[in-house]
Amino acid sequence: MRALPLRPALRRPLASVLLLTGWLAACGPDLQPNPDDVPDIEDPGNAPQEPNIRHVDNGDGTLTTTLDATSSEKWIGFDLDQRQQVEGTEDKQWDLAFQRFHIRVRGGVNGSGAVAAAILADADFAQVSQAPAEGYVTDAEDGADENTDPDTAFESGTAWYSYDPRTHQLSPRSMLYVVRTDEGAYFKVRILSYYDAAGTPAMFQLHWGSVKPPAPQG
Repeated sequence: MRALPLRPALRRPLASVLLLTGWLAACGPDLQPNPDDVPDIEDPGNAPQEPNIRHVDNGDGTLTTTLDATSSEKWIGFDLDQRQQVEGTEDKQWDLAFQRFHIRVRGGVNGSGAVAAAILADADFAQVSQAPAEGYVTDAEDGADENTDPDTAFESGTAWYSYDPRTHQLSPRSMLYVVRTDEGAYFKVRILSYYDAAGTPAMFQLHWGSVKPPAPQG
Protein backbone atom coordinates (compact mmCIF):
# COMPACT_ATOMS: atom_id res chain seq x y z
CA MET A 1 0.00 0.00 0.00
CA ARG A 2 1.43 3.39 -0.94
CA ALA A 3 2.03 5.69 2.03
CA LEU A 4 -0.10 8.78 2.01
CA PRO A 5 1.80 12.08 1.93
CA LEU A 6 1.62 14.27 5.01
CA ARG A 7 -0.77 17.14 4.72
CA PRO A 8 0.92 20.56 4.79
CA ALA A 9 -0.74 21.32 8.17
CA LEU A 10 1.09 18.36 9.73
CA ARG A 11 4.47 19.05 8.21
CA ARG A 12 5.10 22.26 10.11
CA PRO A 13 4.67 20.85 13.68
CA LEU A 14 6.80 17.83 12.80
CA ALA A 15 9.50 20.02 11.34
CA SER A 16 9.40 22.22 14.44
CA VAL A 17 9.83 19.19 16.73
CA LEU A 18 12.78 17.92 14.70
CA LEU A 19 14.37 21.37 14.68
CA LEU A 20 13.94 21.76 18.49
CA THR A 21 15.38 18.28 19.09
CA GLY A 22 18.43 19.10 17.01
CA TRP A 23 18.93 22.41 18.79
CA LEU A 24 18.76 20.79 22.23
CA ALA A 25 21.24 18.12 21.19
CA ALA A 26 23.66 20.73 19.86
CA CYS A 27 23.36 22.98 22.94
CA GLY A 28 23.12 20.22 25.55
CA PRO A 29 26.49 20.84 27.24
CA ASP A 30 25.70 24.57 27.62
CA LEU A 31 22.53 23.75 29.55
CA GLN A 32 24.38 21.88 32.31
CA PRO A 33 24.88 23.76 35.61
CA ASN A 34 28.33 25.15 36.23
CA PRO A 35 29.76 23.43 39.34
CA ASP A 36 31.71 26.63 40.13
CA ASP A 37 28.55 28.71 40.44
CA VAL A 38 27.44 29.50 43.99
CA PRO A 39 23.70 28.69 44.12
CA ASP A 40 21.37 31.51 45.01
CA ILE A 41 18.79 30.60 47.64
CA GLU A 42 16.15 32.91 46.28
CA ASP A 43 13.62 31.53 43.79
CA PRO A 44 11.05 33.83 42.19
CA GLY A 45 8.70 30.90 41.69
CA ASN A 46 6.27 29.36 44.15
CA ALA A 47 8.22 26.17 44.82
CA PRO A 48 8.85 25.52 48.54
CA GLN A 49 12.30 26.60 49.66
CA GLU A 50 14.82 24.55 51.59
CA PRO A 51 15.70 26.29 54.85
CA ASN A 52 18.94 28.25 55.09
CA ILE A 53 19.42 27.08 58.67
CA ARG A 54 19.82 23.48 59.82
CA HIS A 55 20.50 22.32 63.37
CA VAL A 56 22.19 19.31 64.93
CA ASP A 57 21.41 18.72 68.60
CA ASN A 58 24.66 17.89 70.40
CA GLY A 59 22.85 16.29 73.33
CA ASP A 60 24.46 18.59 75.89
CA GLY A 61 22.15 21.58 75.61
CA THR A 62 24.05 23.07 72.66
CA LEU A 63 23.45 23.04 68.92
CA THR A 64 25.68 22.95 65.88
CA THR A 65 24.01 25.02 63.19
CA THR A 66 24.83 25.27 59.50
CA LEU A 67 23.71 28.60 58.05
CA ASP A 68 23.68 29.22 54.30
CA ALA A 69 24.51 32.90 53.69
CA THR A 70 25.67 32.48 50.09
CA SER A 71 23.14 34.94 48.66
CA SER A 72 24.58 38.40 48.04
CA GLU A 73 21.07 39.88 47.92
CA LYS A 74 19.34 38.42 50.97
CA TRP A 75 20.06 38.76 54.69
CA ILE A 76 19.44 35.52 56.57
CA GLY A 77 17.95 36.37 59.95
CA PHE A 78 18.49 34.04 62.91
CA ASP A 79 16.23 34.20 65.98
CA LEU A 80 18.29 32.60 68.73
CA ASP A 81 15.38 32.56 71.18
CA GLN A 82 13.15 30.56 68.81
CA ARG A 83 15.99 28.64 67.12
CA GLN A 84 14.68 29.49 63.67
CA GLN A 85 15.29 31.42 60.48
CA VAL A 86 13.37 34.67 60.05
CA GLU A 87 13.34 37.56 57.60
CA GLY A 88 16.66 39.34 58.14
CA THR A 89 15.99 42.55 56.22
CA GLU A 90 13.16 43.95 58.32
CA ASP A 91 13.67 45.23 61.85
CA LYS A 92 11.81 42.50 63.72
CA GLN A 93 12.35 39.12 65.39
CA TRP A 94 15.93 38.32 64.42
CA ASP A 95 18.96 38.57 66.70
CA LEU A 96 21.73 37.91 64.17
CA ALA A 97 21.66 38.34 60.38
CA PHE A 98 24.14 36.95 57.85
CA GLN A 99 25.02 37.87 54.26
CA ARG A 100 28.20 36.42 52.75
CA PHE A 101 30.88 37.16 55.40
CA HIS A 102 28.95 39.99 57.06
CA ILE A 103 27.18 39.51 60.42
CA ARG A 104 24.78 42.01 61.96
CA VAL A 105 23.13 42.22 65.36
CA ARG A 106 19.68 43.80 65.64
CA GLY A 107 20.79 46.76 67.66
CA GLY A 108 22.42 50.16 67.21
CA VAL A 109 22.37 51.19 63.54
CA ASN A 110 20.90 47.85 62.47
CA GLY A 111 17.67 47.68 64.44
CA SER A 112 15.69 48.42 67.55
CA GLY A 113 16.12 45.08 69.33
CA ALA A 114 18.96 46.27 71.61
CA VAL A 115 20.87 43.11 70.67
CA ALA A 116 24.53 43.28 71.71
CA ALA A 117 27.51 40.96 71.98
CA ALA A 118 30.38 40.58 74.42
CA ILE A 119 33.60 39.17 72.98
CA LEU A 120 35.57 36.64 75.01
CA ALA A 121 38.91 36.01 73.33
CA ASP A 122 40.25 32.44 73.57
CA ALA A 123 37.52 31.42 76.03
CA ASP A 124 36.77 27.72 76.49
CA PHE A 125 33.28 27.18 75.10
CA ALA A 126 32.38 24.43 77.56
CA GLN A 127 33.53 26.44 80.57
CA VAL A 128 31.38 29.52 79.86
CA SER A 129 28.04 28.96 81.57
CA GLN A 130 27.17 32.52 82.59
CA ALA A 131 27.11 35.74 80.59
CA PRO A 132 29.57 38.48 81.55
CA ALA A 133 28.16 41.57 83.24
CA GLU A 134 29.87 44.08 80.92
CA GLY A 135 31.75 44.46 77.68
CA TYR A 136 28.73 44.40 75.36
CA VAL A 137 28.87 46.24 72.03
CA THR A 138 26.32 46.67 69.30
CA ASP A 139 26.42 47.74 65.64
CA ALA A 140 27.60 51.31 65.15
CA GLU A 141 28.08 53.72 62.28
CA ASP A 142 31.28 53.48 60.29
CA GLY A 143 34.27 54.90 62.13
CA ALA A 144 37.82 55.73 61.11
CA ASP A 145 38.81 52.56 59.29
CA GLU A 146 39.64 51.33 55.79
CA ASN A 147 36.08 50.67 54.64
CA THR A 148 32.71 52.38 54.61
CA ASP A 149 30.77 49.53 56.25
CA PRO A 150 29.08 49.95 59.63
CA ASP A 151 31.26 48.88 62.54
CA THR A 152 29.32 45.82 63.59
CA ALA A 153 29.85 43.91 66.81
CA PHE A 154 31.24 40.95 64.86
CA GLU A 155 33.46 42.90 62.44
CA SER A 156 34.77 46.00 64.19
CA GLY A 157 38.10 45.95 65.98
CA THR A 158 39.28 42.36 65.84
CA ALA A 159 36.83 40.92 63.34
CA TRP A 160 35.42 37.41 63.68
CA TYR A 161 37.73 36.28 60.86
CA SER A 162 41.33 36.49 59.73
CA TYR A 163 42.05 36.91 56.02
CA ASP A 164 44.85 35.11 54.18
CA PRO A 165 45.93 37.25 51.19
CA ARG A 166 47.72 34.27 49.60
CA THR A 167 44.70 31.98 49.49
CA HIS A 168 42.01 34.71 49.75
CA GLN A 169 40.27 32.63 52.39
CA LEU A 170 38.73 33.54 55.73
CA SER A 171 39.36 31.66 58.95
CA PRO A 172 37.33 32.16 62.15
CA ARG A 173 39.33 33.58 65.03
CA SER A 174 39.35 31.79 68.36
CA MET A 175 36.72 34.03 69.92
CA LEU A 176 33.53 33.34 71.80
CA TYR A 177 30.62 35.76 71.53
CA VAL A 178 27.97 36.07 74.22
CA VAL A 179 24.88 37.54 72.58
CA ARG A 180 22.13 39.32 74.49
CA THR A 181 18.97 38.80 72.43
CA ASP A 182 15.98 41.06 71.86
CA GLU A 183 14.13 39.05 74.53
CA GLY A 184 16.87 39.60 77.10
CA ALA A 185 18.21 36.03 77.00
CA TYR A 186 21.91 35.18 76.64
CA PHE A 187 23.59 32.74 74.27
CA LYS A 188 27.22 31.83 73.70
CA VAL A 189 28.14 31.56 70.01
CA ARG A 190 31.35 30.32 68.39
CA ILE A 191 31.93 30.38 64.63
CA LEU A 192 33.49 27.05 63.74
CA SER A 193 33.91 27.45 59.98
CA TYR A 194 33.03 29.60 56.98
CA TYR A 195 33.34 26.96 54.25
CA ASP A 196 31.51 23.67 53.81
CA ALA A 197 33.17 20.37 52.91
CA ALA A 198 33.04 21.26 49.20
CA GLY A 199 34.82 24.57 49.83
CA THR A 200 31.72 26.74 49.30
CA PRO A 201 32.10 30.06 51.16
CA ALA A 202 29.41 31.68 53.32
CA MET A 203 28.30 28.30 54.69
CA PHE A 204 28.70 29.20 58.36
CA GLN A 205 28.89 26.52 61.00
CA LEU A 206 28.06 27.77 64.49
CA HIS A 207 28.34 26.10 67.89
CA TRP A 208 25.99 27.77 70.34
CA GLY A 209 23.83 27.37 73.42
CA SER A 210 22.14 29.30 76.19
CA VAL A 211 23.94 30.61 79.27
CA LYS A 212 22.73 32.10 82.52
CA PRO A 213 22.28 35.88 82.72
CA PRO A 214 25.01 37.95 84.36
CA ALA A 215 25.35 37.72 88.13
CA PRO A 216 23.69 40.60 90.01
CA GLN A 217 26.07 43.47 90.67
CA GLY A 218 26.64 45.01 94.07
